[in-house]
Amino acid sequence: MIRIHLERAFQAGPELLWELVVDPDHYRFWTDAFSPGSGFDGDWTKGSSIRFVAEDENGIESGMLSEIVEGQWPEFISIKHVGLLMNGVNDYDSPLAREWSPAFENYRFIPKEDGTSIFAVEQDLPEEQADEFKVSWEKAFDRMAIRLKSFADKNMVITLREKSLNRPEVIWEKLVTPEKVMTWNYASDDWHCPNAKNNLVIGGEFHYEMAAKDGSASFDFWGTYTEIEAPKRLYFVLGDGRTVRIDIFNKPYGCLIEERFEAEQQNNLHLQRQGWQNILKNLAR
Repeated sequence: MIRIHLERAFQAGPELLWELVVDPDHYRFWTDAFSPGSGFDGDWTKGSSIRFVAEDENGIESGMLSEIVEGQWPEFISIKHVGLLMNGVNDYDSPLAREWSPAFENYRFIPKEDGTSIFAVEQDLPEEQADEFKVSWEKAFDRMAIRLKSFADKNMVITLREKSLNRPEVIWEKLVTPEKVMTWNYASDDWHCPNAKNNLVIGGEFHYEMAAKDGSASFDFWGTYTEIEAPKRLYFVLGDGRTVRIDIFNKPYGCLIEERFEAEQQNNLHLQRQGWQNILKNLAR
């Protein structure tokens, strides 16, 4: 096994390069250079397990079983590949699995004084695969540049995904019933949702009070519904004009919830992603 090194300069800050990696939609776009349809299952926090997988025509997954060794926003991500997922089966011990693991894949996002940033990659892999991966990485960098250019044309959309053991109908009821919204609609344990109102019709409004438990702060989180299809999708426009889309997909284990929202300008993208993801985790439970 050898380690390859590649890098590319981009007209973007490290925060946007970080989003290219951790956002499911952006990640799927540029990793098409390696394997069409590939994505990840898991999160990017230090110590987390994560799988890098693609599905075949029968929905069977194959890919890499990995761990996040380090995640220092917005500077550095270190991934340790520990095994393979072959036709839906975890493989840690076969000759092929031992050939590819353990191996590290490290991303560094390095800001420069001219406003650009460097995306630097270090990857361990079998020596005979090095040339092929170098070519694929250059194609991936090209796709990253295309994605970054699209950010200038519209508001940044952050995509979140969360699996749930609940059926879609259960998640839907939690999503639209005011009394149930109050049980999960908070980003941290020191906040809560003491009041909720919902007019579940196209053009109707919801109003959720988001408040600190110590009484130091509160605000009205509200929006207007634009599309409703129970128990599959709920789309709305927030009071400040940003759009939000929630899609619920039926799965053998329960359901997959996908949420896409336009980022605001007051808080950094990482903080927004963390807060909305925490709320989505509460819903999924």
